[in-house]
Amino acid sequence: MVLTALAGFALLAVLVVVTTAATVWLAKVRPALEHDPDTQFWYIFAGLCVLLPAILITVALNRWAGAALALLAAGAWWWSNRVVAVRQTLQADAAARRKSDAERQALYARHNSVLARWGRYELDPARSIDFPAMTDVRVPETSALVKAMAKAEQLRRHPGADRTAEYRTAVAVLEGALRAAEESAARQG
Repeated sequence: MVLTALAGFALLAVLVVVTTAATVWLAKVRPALEHDPDTQFWYIFAGLCVLLPAILITVALNRWAGAALALLAAGAWWWSNRVVAVRQTLQADAAARRKSDAERQALYARHNSVLARWGRYELDPARSIDFPAMTDVRVPETSALVKAMAKAEQLRRHPGADRTAEYRTAVAVLEGALRAAEESAARQG
């Protein structure tokens, strides 16, 4: 008889813990995925429809067993909230990291594009003859271009989450410096 009661209580305890954890997880995670404002209410309602009868019927039969189930439900609720909060924080951090990485890749592409455009003046002998100012650092615009290239390259080689904005600015300055140097070289050439 005692063994049967303990087995019944253990089964109810597992039911209460699993139902509480599932209800918290469903109520906190699923509504954002389903894009339905009523979803959270229905998950909580369904969970309470299982939890309340299990706890209240147990309280009617044995108040200590009912109190133990209520404590188990409260503990499972607290633990599930903590686990879901940590999970959501990790997901938000991963999403921010992916966004930052994508932005950095776009900045790398812009930087490479500027370097490729400038490289044509450096490596093509015909362009070097037609536009000698593009390789002459005594020209103020070319000097500014070389300094902008050095700054952008330094930020590219030593990235950091806090330096993305600085790198973005350096690439924009580099693009502007290349345009200015090309315009100056076209006027001189």
